Amino acid sequence: MPDENPAPSELEPGAAGSVDQDVGRRRLVEIRCGFAELSQREAESAESRAAEAGRLADAQIDLLNGVQNRVDPALDRTSKESAHRAFKEAVRHARDRLAVETAALIWLTEINRINSRMRETQTRLRRERETAESLLAERDRLVAAAEAARTMAEAAREACLAARRGLTTPGPDAEPQAGEGSALAADAPAMVAGAPPPATPVPPGAAVAGAAVAGAAVAGAASTEPEAQAPAGDGLYLDLRMTPPQLVVRLLNREIWTLNWLVDQLAGGSLNARSAWKMRLSNFVDATIAAAIDDVFFDFPAGHPFWGMFTSEQAREVARGLAALGYRYGGFGEFIDGRVPDQRDLALAIGSAGLYPVRIRYWPRTGEYAALYREVRVSAAAFLALKAPSLTLGQLLVALGRRAEQLADLWNDWPHARPLLLSNPIS
Repeated sequence: MPDENPAPSELEPGAAGSVDQDVGRRRLVEIRCGFAELSQREAESAESRAAEAGRLADAQIDLLNGVQNRVDPALDRTSKESAHRAFKEAVRHARDRLAVETAALIWLTEINRINSRMRETQTRLRRERETAESLLAERDRLVAAAEAARTMAEAAREACLAARRGLTTPGPDAEPQAGEGSALAADAPAMVAGAPPPATPVPPGAAVAGAAVAGAAVAGAASTEPEAQAPAGDGLYLDLRMTPPQLVVRLLNREIWTLNWLVDQLAGGSLNARSAWKMRLSNFVDATIAAAIDDVFFDFPAGHPFWGMFTSEQAREVARGLAALGYRYGGFGEFIDGRVPDQRDLALAIGSAGLYPVRIRYWPRTGEYAALYREVRVSAAAFLALKAPSLTLGQLLVALGRRAEQLADLWNDWPHARPLLLSNPIS
């Protein structure tokens, strides 16, 4: 009699593949949802830091207002006039030279006391005002960081939900159930296309304690670049292949002679106009570079022992993961606020890129983590070429976001500046 319960090897050929696919899907859910949880915690921490900075700034402003209220030039003048009247009265009643000199000494002492009090108040007012300005700038920076962290957390949460939906989607080999459409099953391969293979043994020193819960940072959302916008109808657009480079590319590279040439062309001989145009163009460069940093448009060194292991897109995803964990690039080869990741943080960021930390061949040594971004450069020109290829005002307002509000003076004269920036008349 034939065996009614066939051995596993006698099962249908697609059964083992279906099991592997299900394991891969569950693994993907674990990674993405774990990272979503980490991103949420970082967003909450960033919001807490921003709120604390706001409280400190408000307290400092209250203190500054109190000091300003004590500054009363009219009161000081009244005090000096009263001292002078007392001096004249003392002189009028003086009976000898000594009494006059004593009255004069008393009057000068009082005047010195009033002047000294005025200087101390002015010094304290200046100090408190500088402190308030510093705290307000720090508050604004932390608020911007909190907004970015919240956006990253929301994207990671969407990636987690998408992975969970993929877990409930039938595989390509599954028989459609009654009432189910074929479109849902057809999407299943795409859901698991990025699922990593089964884990391999962890090598010594890999430090992947938290890698199992590392999420794919904005997987399916931030990892996919938006499509480049169509060039403007006038034929002007940013072409990174042009030789010599267009002036906007040179300007973004902070070439001072390019800045001066543009100022000469835009301002003419007016000194006031030159100063204004230099400020406008410098602010444009700063805003563009800051937006490129927010969007992780970096050039990674090809021969770097760590970054050289990845493709450019993989390296960007790792950098995005570090940013989601609060380790953000400052633009000059260092981490913002001196916050430096360790090996566990780096393993989480690698996991967020959909890569396996256990397969990384090189891990930075102690003391090397602070230098991870030392040779990394911001690719502001590539950022503009993708997000605002024609440098039209509409494209730039979208690409720069809230930073565009600080460039209102430049936008007023943008039709004059745009053709020059997209030209390459100087070598």
